[in-house]
Amino acid sequence: MKKTPAFERRTPQFTTRLSLSKALLFQYRETVDGTVAFRAILLTGLGLALHQCFNFLDGTLCPANTYFALQLRLVLLLSSILLCLPNLFKAARRYSVWTLDAIVLLHIAGVCAMIYFTDGASSPYFAAVNLLLLAMCNLNGFYFWHALGVCLLSLGLYLGACFYSPAGFEVSRLWSDVGLMIATDLFTLVLMRFYSSQHFNAFVRNEELKETERKLKALYGLADEKSKTEDLSKIYHRGYFSAFLADKIASCQLAKNCFYLIIFDIDHFKQVNDTYGHAFGDQAIVTIAKTVRDMMRLNSYIGRYGGDEFMCVIDKATTEELLRRVGMISHAIRAIEFIVTGKPVHLTASFGIARFDPDKGMDDKKLIEKAETALLEAKRSASGEIQLAQ
Repeated sequence: MKKTPAFERRTPQFTTRLSLSKALLFQYRETVDGTVAFRAILLTGLGLALHQCFNFLDGTLCPANTYFALQLRLVLLLSSILLCLPNLFKAARRYSVWTLDAIVLLHIAGVCAMIYFTDGASSPYFAAVNLLLLAMCNLNGFYFWHALGVCLLSLGLYLGACFYSPAGFEVSRLWSDVGLMIATDLFTLVLMRFYSSQHFNAFVRNEELKETERKLKALYGLADEKSKTEDLSKIYHRGYFSAFLADKIASCQLAKNCFYLIIFDIDHFKQVNDTYGHAFGDQAIVTIAKTVRDMMRLNSYIGRYGGDEFMCVIDKATTEELLRRVGMISHAIRAIEFIVTGKPVHLTASFGIARFDPDKGMDDKKLIEKAETALLEAKRSASGEIQLAQ
C-alpha cells in the first residue's frame, strides 16, 4: 500500500509498491530541493516588496515605535538576502529547506518583537504571523516535519511575545488567535502533505513512463535493424538494399550527385563449397562480410546480393579514391587466413563497379546490370580483378 512520502530530518521516507532505486529517490530529492530553493528566492523577493508596503503602515499601527520598526525591517531584509544567496548555487540547494526555515523564523521573530513592543495579544501584527506560517506551509510542504517544527517554534515565539509584553494581554483574545492559527496552519499542513504524496506518485509514474519509452525505443531500434539485416552475414539483405538503392538514386537525381555501385563475389565459390563443405562456405561469407563492413566509412553501405555476391555503395569519392579503397578491400579479403584441417586457405574476390550519373537517366536496374557486366569482365580476366564499367 502506498504511503505518503515525507522528508523526515532530511531522510526521505517513501513506501510504494514499486522497488524504487536510490538514484530515483536522489533525483526526486534534487527536484524538490530545487523547487524549495526557487520558492525561498521568490519569498525573499516578495518580502522585499511587502516590507516596503508595510513600512508605511507602521506609523499608524505603532507611531511610538516607527523608527524601531524601520530598523527591524531593514535588518530582516538584509538577513533574508544573505540567507537566500546559497539558493542561487546548485551545489547548495540541498540545504534549501533549512534556508527557508531560517528565513521564516527570522521574520516571525521580528514580527513577534513588534508585537511585544505594541499591544501584545491585541496587536494587529498577529495577522502577519499567521500569514507567514501559511506561506511557509505552502512553500515548504514537501518537508512535513520541518514545516511542523517551524509552526511549533513560531507559536512559542508568539505566546512568549504576548505573555511578556508590557501591554499585557486578554486571555480570550489570545486563545482565540492561537486557536485560529493552529486550525489554519494544521489544515494547510495536512493539505500540503496530501499534495506532496500526489506529487511524488506523479513523479514516479512519469519516470516509469520515461523508462518504458526508452525501452520501447531500444526494442524498436533492434527490431528495425534486425528486419534490415541477414541472420548469417549481419549485413543488409537484398530486399532492403534494393529499396535503399532506389531511394539513393532518386535523391541523387534531385541533388545532381554521383555515387558508385560495387558488386563483388568470392572467386570459385562453388569449388570452395565442394572442396571444404558448406559450413566452411558459410564461415567464409560471414568473415568476408564482417571484414568489408568494418572497412566501410561514412556514406558507404554494404549488403548481400545473393549467394556469394555482395553489393556496396560508396558515395562522395573520386575515381582514384574509389579504386584505392576497393583495392584495400580486395587486399583485406586476400589477407584473411582460414584454417581447414590444419592447413591455411586464402580466398579472393572479383569486383565490378558502375558509376551512377544523374544526367544519363539511369535507374536501379540499369545500374545493377552495368555493375554485373563489369563483374563478369573482371572474372573473365583473372581472379581478384577490379573492373570499372565504362
